[in-house]
Amino acid sequence: MAGWGSSIKMAARMARALLRDSAGNALGITAATIFLLLALAGSGTDMARAYMTKTSLQNACDAGVLAGRKAMSKTAVYGTSEKAKANKMFKFNFNPLMTGVPTPAFDTAATDTGSVTGTATANMPTVLMNLFGFNEIPMTVSCSAELQMASADVMFVLDTTGSMAYDVTNTTCCNASNSKIVGLRGAVRAFYTTVAGAVVDKANTRIRFGFVPYSSTVNIKELITTGAMPTSYLADTASFQTKLGNFNTAVNTYPANTPTTGSPTNETYSSKITSANCTNYGINKYPTSSTNPVVTSNAPPTTNTSTQYAWKSWTKTSGSGSSALGTCVRTKTITTTTYATVTRYKLTSWRYAKTGTSANIDVSAFKGFGSVSLATSVDTSASTPTTVPTQGLYNLRQLALLSGTSGVAGVSTSSYTWDGCIEERATVPQLSMSPVPSGAKDLDLDTAPVDDATRWKMYLEPLEWYRSSNTSYDQSAGSSTPNGFSVQTSYCPAPMKQFTEVDTTAPTVVPTWLNTYLNNLVAEGATYHDIGMIWGGRLGSPNGMFQDNVITDETKYPSVSRHVIFMSDGTMEPTTTIYNAYGTEYYDNRVGPSGATGGANGTLAPYHNARFLAVCEKLKQMGYTVWVIGFGQTLTTPMKTCSTADRAYYASNTTELTNTFKFIAGQVADLRINK
Repeated sequence: MAGWGSSIKMAARMARALLRDSAGNALGITAATIFLLLALAGSGTDMARAYMTKTSLQNACDAGVLAGRKAMSKTAVYGTSEKAKANKMFKFNFNPLMTGVPTPAFDTAATDTGSVTGTATANMPTVLMNLFGFNEIPMTVSCSAELQMASADVMFVLDTTGSMAYDVTNTTCCNASNSKIVGLRGAVRAFYTTVAGAVVDKANTRIRFGFVPYSSTVNIKELITTGAMPTSYLADTASFQTKLGNFNTAVNTYPANTPTTGSPTNETYSSKITSANCTNYGINKYPTSSTNPVVTSNAPPTTNTSTQYAWKSWTKTSGSGSSALGTCVRTKTITTTTYATVTRYKLTSWRYAKTGTSANIDVSAFKGFGSVSLATSVDTSASTPTTVPTQGLYNLRQLALLSGTSGVAGVSTSSYTWDGCIEERATVPQLSMSPVPSGAKDLDLDTAPVDDATRWKMYLEPLEWYRSSNTSYDQSAGSSTPNGFSVQTSYCPAPMKQFTEVDTTAPTVVPTWLNTYLNNLVAEGATYHDIGMIWGGRLGSPNGMFQDNVITDETKYPSVSRHVIFMSDGTMEPTTTIYNAYGTEYYDNRVGPSGATGGANGTLAPYHNARFLAVCEKLKQMGYTVWVIGFGQTLTTPMKTCSTADRAYYASNTTELTNTFKFIAGQVADLRINK
């Protein structure tokens, strides 16, 4: 601007000189006027060009940071590749030929809050102003792009099976810092920080997370303890593949009836005896030394009698002193005891079989999450065997309740507390689930239970026994448990959680409840994708049993985007021998037909995949966007099909998993220019 100021001052001096000298200065005045007009025209022309250039520069800057932030959403980092995309978009949107501006400088960077900021600088050459010593006009613009989050509900359906305890190569175990379960916790935290950082209107934007960890089954403990799910939704009695005591060997016992005592009778000694001898006669010691009372009987069950004697009187009849004789009288009382014959029953054998409908086990005591006793063994010794009053089959709960009652001894017990996992409600072993058959109550995500067919059963592994390939088996009393027969191992994941609001006011600080929840995820059990997605849909249904949670505060939050993020490190891999949400499938055949084989390539897997896809479709119909992540697991066809519009991604390691979660968070949010 120094050249421009000098030109103006020079023109002003010329104008004042002309005004002082009015003689013959018409030509000078005209020249000065032309000079001033040229200066004004030049400044107007170049300033118009500068305005157009700066506008174009600003537009290009905005386009560049938008492109850079979008690229960052996919990778979760802002590096060379992301900067290159920002520069490419900047150059595409700035036309230097329009104003003759050489290539401008453009520099971008990411901030700690997740924004991408940029600065563009250029020097526009002047057209007319250079006549006055002003050759270029420098200009600088700044720009910034950020994610802005609207209200959203995100349901995480997370695979927490046993393989998640290993590293991504499945060679190192267990739960070390490089394990997949640890990587999953970090990825969800990164999702939170990305989403929370994108929330601009903290007061009017609500972000909620829900969780369904799954393995062989799912855990509803928190739903019960918070009152979200009444215990009436759980069956009071249920059938199990279990161990039963067959008490069928009769044992007779002879308990004594209440003794009866007759009225006393008098007995007079047959001759006259001294007073001393009369005293002994009164206690049955005269004329012999017998003891009192005299028992005259046989062993039970024959009637026993007991005779009791007592001195009554002595009356002198002759003599004097200690040699005096007299009449001696005593009383005699007889007590009679009879014995009943009672037949009880001792253990004949342990039977391993499924309880029939009429013999369902009463499991109502487990609902309160308190300690409940179950029998572990009974006394089978010849001398003091455990006996029961009625012959028949007794389950482990019945035997525990009998322990200590009249006549029942020798029952060993242990305590067990239900941890909250469940067996799914009634279903049908059908491959086609489109449409879902009416008998598949497990795929009914909305209707509350009304009977035992629609209620859930508690997952109680001490009551569920594996018996190899036997339909049923009887183990003789006192003999060892056959090899391979055992209580089923428990594979119960962490409790699921309804939609819970996350605090976004401090985006870099993960809420305490979320940290605690993630740290409590455990890795164990087999891979049943369907049970996880079923409960993700059940908790998320706006028309179902938990709709009060799903559609809370509709007035304040009328528009909420809904998402399900499904993550697994394995394929569907049901087993026929592990206790799961559908019982022990080798015996129960609730999902597939008898003889179906387990494993990822077995004949049972397609039946579970059909259920999985049926729920995925229901979620899409509810308005959920379904995102699928394969963590070290190549995406299978069912996983891809489950996702909404191919939103299925593969992450080969923990870093990629974290970046994938960040990318999804970026897609959930809207990308906007931050002025």
